[in-house]
Amino acid sequence: MRRLWLAVLVCVALMTASAMAAPYVEQEDLTPSTKPVRGGTLRLALPASPQSFLFYGALDNNAYTVIGQTMTGLVELHPVTNAIRPGLAESWEASSDGKEVTFHLRDVKWSDGVPFTADDVIFTFENFIMNPVAKGNSVDRFTIVDTSDGKKKPVRWVKINDRTIKAVLPSPFGPFYMNLSHAYIYPKHKLESKIDKNRPDSVNELWLTNVSPKEIVANGPYRIAEFVMDQKVVLERNPNYWRVDRFGNQLPYFDKLEYLIIKDAEVRLAKFMSGEIDYMAVAAKDFPVLKSREQAGAPFKVFMAQPTQPTPSPVHISFNYDVANADLKELFRNTDFRRAMEFLLDRQRIIDEVYNGLAIPGGGLVLPSNKAFYNPKIEQIMRPYDPKQASAILDKLGLKNKGSDGFRLFPNGKRVEFTLTVASSPKDHQDIALIFKEDLEKAGIKVNLQILDATLVGNMFGAGNFEAGIRAFGNQPDLELRKAIWQPGTQLYYWHYSTLDRDKLAAITGNMTDWEKRLYTLFDLGSVTTDPAKRKAIYDEVQEIYHDVVPVIFVTKEMNLFAANKTLGNVWQDKQGVVYFSTYTAFRQ
Repeated sequence: MRRLWLAVLVCVALMTASAMAAPYVEQEDLTPSTKPVRGGTLRLALPASPQSFLFYGALDNNAYTVIGQTMTGLVELHPVTNAIRPGLAESWEASSDGKEVTFHLRDVKWSDGVPFTADDVIFTFENFIMNPVAKGNSVDRFTIVDTSDGKKKPVRWVKINDRTIKAVLPSPFGPFYMNLSHAYIYPKHKLESKIDKNRPDSVNELWLTNVSPKEIVANGPYRIAEFVMDQKVVLERNPNYWRVDRFGNQLPYFDKLEYLIIKDAEVRLAKFMSGEIDYMAVAAKDFPVLKSREQAGAPFKVFMAQPTQPTPSPVHISFNYDVANADLKELFRNTDFRRAMEFLLDRQRIIDEVYNGLAIPGGGLVLPSNKAFYNPKIEQIMRPYDPKQASAILDKLGLKNKGSDGFRLFPNGKRVEFTLTVASSPKDHQDIALIFKEDLEKAGIKVNLQILDATLVGNMFGAGNFEAGIRAFGNQPDLELRKAIWQPGTQLYYWHYSTLDRDKLAAITGNMTDWEKRLYTLFDLGSVTTDPAKRKAIYDEVQEIYHDVVPVIFVTKEMNLFAANKTLGNVWQDKQGVVYFSTYTAFRQ
């Protein structure tokens, strides 16, 4: 009887351990196939060799691409929708005041079999993320204003036990989880002994590309297997990866992921068409050729997808509220005038003629593919091309009379005329400017186009030295990450700089309009609110204000264009046009 009781206890203990070590089951949107196949090699392209295999040791997009396959953080972003979800932390809970977050770590091992623990998290934050001389540090993202005294303070990490760790925040901080998704965790057992404690910048010399791949361990789907300078980076499946598909198969499906280093874009395209590369982003200029070949039976599929990435940056048109010309200043500050300008913006013509149909209207603040924050109501607010409506508004503004040249006149008899400044590169900005100028002049407003070097134009905008302009800023999955642009009284709110004390870098709310004051408050609320539903409601209102009073007019955002070998499984496009693909759920059919 005693032996039976002991056996029962052992079974219960094993079941408990098994349940605690349960792997993360990937969502069906990334694993729609019911017959996935394991094995083989997925081949992608890189434009240049990575400089390092340590995320915090380099500022290098090629390194980030590779490391993104080998490392992950406590939380992650869905690779397509950018929704926040568990990573190395399988769950977490926040205190009632939002200032403490307790993370329960996943019971997993590094690729070399050593258990992952809270010590790895603290080691990473102390030596890399909060190390100001680490090239890729994230000190700013984890240094938060304490609302009780206005001072910036770092997030503290407290180990509870090997599987539990607590973050102590100076104040509730809404974007905390978004910032955490970019904080890859590194192994203390492999790196601590290699850091020179007297020389904090020695971390930048760790895991350079001349280090043996055997020394580099992973917690992501793949681990480094081979690197040949300017030729290829070969990754192999991490045997301890903790994610499975909905049928219980361990991911990734591919045995290997091979990045071919190909500097020339034309060569990359040729290698894709010959089947040497399985998946790649496509330039708009190459899309028609690839599409025609696909329709002629080529062994690949081309996707025109809804934008999901920060770039290409969406274009906007701005009017300088602080322009020296008194007539223009009054006009540009008038919301009805800006609404009239939106009625004169022919977005569909721009999409058709400038982008060959490969762009969406607007797309400036939050992308439609962003399930966490997009507010579809803005689609009804955004004004269509309607010159008659624009003309009626301009007449009502007292700009009805016209001179002998056909252009409208201010009540004081001066011609309604301004300079539209645009950079010479990228060329699509010029093309948009030409179309906008044409429509404005048909409506009786004289536009002088000023096309200058991009650096000079950037300096002019930065100095507030322009009348009207065309510019672009990339999207981010969380508006907090673009607060420095879209919140009035910030450094990049360049069309109304008088809302900012540029010496003290402090907002001057007294110089803001009522709707700017509301935007200012909403952005601050978005920072300190942690409840996702409440944050969405806050950013919903931000989007509605921006599209109603048009502080700037969002023009277009280019589509994401991809091409995939037809032999790849789990690559598909939903009804909204979003393409689903990830390196750890794709397989060879």
